Amino acid sequence: MEVTSSNFQEVLVELDEILKNATFLCIDGEFTGLNSGPDGGVFDTPAQYYAKLRTGSMDFLLIQFGLSVFTFNKEMQKYNQRSYNFYVFPRPLNRMAPDCRFMCQTSSISFLASQGFDFNKLFKLGIPYLTTNEEEKLMKRLEEKQRIRDEGTEILPISDVERPQIEEICSRIDEFVTSETEELLIEKCNAFIRRLVYQEVKLRWPNKLKVESKMNNFGCILVVQRLGTKEEEEQREIEKREREKTEIQQAVGLSILMRKIADSGKLIVGHNMLLDLCHIVHQFFGQLPESYFEFKSLVHSLFPRILDTKIICHSQQFKENIPSSNLGILLETVSKSPFKITEVEPIDGRSYSTLSEKCHEAGYDAYITGICFIALSNYLGSLQKPEVPIVLSDSPLLNPFLNKLLIARLKDVPYINLVGDDPNPSRDHVFHLTFPKEWKFNDISHLFSPFGSVHVSWLSDISAYIELHRRDQVNEVMKVLAKTSTYKLQRYADYQASLENFNTGERKRKLSSSEETTPEAEELCGCRECAKIETETLCRA
Repeated sequence: MEVTSSNFQEVLVELDEILKNATFLCIDGEFTGLNSGPDGGVFDTPAQYYAKLRTGSMDFLLIQFGLSVFTFNKEMQKYNQRSYNFYVFPRPLNRMAPDCRFMCQTSSISFLASQGFDFNKLFKLGIPYLTTNEEEKLMKRLEEKQRIRDEGTEILPISDVERPQIEEICSRIDEFVTSETEELLIEKCNAFIRRLVYQEVKLRWPNKLKVESKMNNFGCILVVQRLGTKEEEEQREIEKREREKTEIQQAVGLSILMRKIADSGKLIVGHNMLLDLCHIVHQFFGQLPESYFEFKSLVHSLFPRILDTKIICHSQQFKENIPSSNLGILLETVSKSPFKITEVEPIDGRSYSTLSEKCHEAGYDAYITGICFIALSNYLGSLQKPEVPIVLSDSPLLNPFLNKLLIARLKDVPYINLVGDDPNPSRDHVFHLTFPKEWKFNDISHLFSPFGSVHVSWLSDISAYIELHRRDQVNEVMKVLAKTSTYKLQRYADYQASLENFNTGERKRKLSSSEETTPEAEELCGCRECAKIETETLCRA
């Protein structure tokens, strides 16, 4: 089912009960780009890989979110399935709301376009979102705006520069007061002029007129209207405050759904889902922490049960039967023996079908991920004695795969473990080499040739990791090659220790610098943000 801002609120209400009864949830995302920084190296640590992902990928946006909900019917022994394809775009609610800047990668945009992605629908009807912190700031500004409406603001002097325009506007308001026109629109005035108009209306026409700021196609305009009775105005103020709070809730948008998913405690299934989770946390909950260990803790606290189907595919039990873990190829594989897919009943108007391929549409990919997960789980059951024909999401057979996220680029660290230590393979046979810029692969290969063949993982044009294929030659390498002025050779562990010492020093320096800075108190002081609050304010006179 396609979901945009025009039907999101109805779908959100619908999903309350559906999420509550779900057996497991599948997710997928589409992005404006993948990486703007250096690629992860095959001998990076998981923490280094995460740091590159955090700095190189989070300026892109998740612009389509797929959610597929699978619910198992124990009586019928089959699943029903509902899938949703959400268009996501951070359109600002008003001038006080965040106005997001983001990056695009031409290859990603071109690829999405080739798959029929509707960018017009995204920009016109994409569902907005706010992080918790952004929502709190917006609510604080709204409360301040309402306080100003109630208490008023200080009287500002009108300079000789602004006075002619203010007098011309007040002259028009005078004519409006004696006319039968219902309202007067005042256009083409900047934020400071609007502030002065609020002030003058209150002073010159007390208890007669009210002024509101409104947005139209040409920017912000002022609307002057006559005051109703005291009871009418009090009721309008109540309705206005409720409307303003509702607008903020609508601006929170897809973040509300993400919070519901987190609160559900259901198993969250994805396929190669590390990047999806990073974007979900970053866009809808708050900035990714700098610390890798804080990141693991945060993800696990939000989503305590996560399963990446790629982890299952790469496990020992499946290697012989799964030639490729590419999602489309995987679906073909698990649709045949020895795999079995429990019957999945589609819900009319809410489902996809494997007969109608829509690859790289987030909702469809989430659905396919769910189908593959069912088949992979059931295969685990077929290996048991006695056989378990249907393996549900709470089965202990799935425990070895829970809360592990695939790292595709690292050569010997297959996954991030969210609830424990990551795999820690020996890299004693790996060296860090710094060399002249003119060196090529042949120069490095020749240098190490007495010790057998090597794998070179380039870090820059003057450094690389060197992996010995003959591990028994490690000590000989250090004896023969360590002492020279042409290049610098370090054991992997020594190089990592030097990086850690450098990073620790940098963190201490930044902490010391920040402690010397006294934060300024936030108040209405005439700054740009405060001007936004004041010029949005409804003034009464």
